[in-house]
Amino acid sequence: MFGIAPSLLCANQIDMKSQIEQLETFDIDWYHIDIMDGNFVPNFAFGTDFVRQLRKVVSKPIYIHLMADNPLNHVETFSNAGADYLCFHIETTHNPFRLASEIKKHSMKASVALNPYTPVTILENLLPHIDAVTLMAIEPGFSGQKFMDFTYEKIRQLKKLINRTQANVIIEVDGGADPLIAQKCIVSGADVVVGGYFSIFDRDYSLKENYVRYMKTINKT
Repeated sequence: MFGIAPSLLCANQIDMKSQIEQLETFDIDWYHIDIMDGNFVPNFAFGTDFVRQLRKVVSKPIYIHLMADNPLNHVETFSNAGADYLCFHIETTHNPFRLASEIKKHSMKASVALNPYTPVTILENLLPHIDAVTLMAIEPGFSGQKFMDFTYEKIRQLKKLINRTQANVIIEVDGGADPLIAQKCIVSGADVVVGGYFSIFDRDYSLKENYVRYMKTINKT
């Protein structure tokens, strides 16, 4: 079984409570929560108060995708808010080893995100020290962008690197994936695909219909 991580940035913000209640009944891997600071990316999204409130009502893990400068400054804050994973962008730090260590010291799993044009080889020495990698298939900061097809090759490259280093690392793919694209990502080696406007939050269908359609498609691999 391969999975989906609903991006709550793509949820119906007016009806989010009922959507979260429904998502809790689905077999999802975690909630993908985008945190944007308006500096690293030209947009703003969510914050620690939202994460704290979410923690009170969900049983599934909370995966923080931190699109912010100075990520070390935010580790303790998100740990206290109840996050299970903290994912920082490799492009935002000069010392990812220290940052990954600090995340784990605060009882969270450490994850690293790579922008579309950042090569996966940059992670070779870091892989044994982290728990997950998020490969961006779009430019970070805005939902609804088109999936970049070269991401499939990046997934394959990363999977080979993980196998070579014998690291225990989950591959998450984020951005622009409909069910068929998600299936191709999984065939390429991904473990989890972020669900957004093109899959679980497709406005043309109900949340349940989207989930069933997605799971049927990806489990044909």
